[in-house]
Amino acid sequence: MIRRSFVLACLAMVLSACASVPPPALGPSDFEKFRIADVVVEGVEVIRSWPKQEEAFVKANAADPQTVDRLRTEPASSFPAVRAHLQRALNEQFRAEFASKVSPIFSGRRPLRAVVRLRVFDVPSTLLRVFVQEIAQFRADVDLVDATSGAPVLSYEGLLYVKRLPTGIGLAFEQSDPGADQIAYFMTAYRNWLLQN
Repeated sequence: MIRRSFVLACLAMVLSACASVPPPALGPSDFEKFRIADVVVEGVEVIRSWPKQEEAFVKANAADPQTVDRLRTEPASSFPAVRAHLQRALNEQFRAEFASKVSPIFSGRRPLRAVVRLRVFDVPSTLLRVFVQEIAQFRADVDLVDATSGAPVLSYEGLLYVKRLPTGIGLAFEQSDPGADQIAYFMTAYRNWLLQN
């Protein structure tokens, strides 16, 4: 019998593939006026699970066994210390992604703040993949705002990205961080969207 979560995830993949985001209201000549001066990530509380970062937190903080057990069954964002760790990891990755993929497009002088708002972020742990769900999900929006006035300049409503993760023997060969991969994929899609005009 096919698991309900798998069917729903497949349906979401199909809908995401069919959906499109309207092209940006700004074009290359507008981008030459601005520069990305800051990147802010909001919405860490929506993170259900991010196993690689949870493992990094446990190792760096020598977390007690009770916390480790709770992390296996409760949302990572339920733990203030873990949430702070996830916030730092998100800030670092999104700043790096903007620096490499988006900032080169904006060659001007007016400073912009990029505000990334997480909507969905869930990378199932190994245990959950085996018994419940093997689908990673990610969705975020990006608003570019004038860094001085706070006035909106450009908004992007991202699509839901879903990815089937390896299970069984495939887990033994998984080297990457699926959560980081989802962010990188999202940022590539965002860059491609910006360059449509």
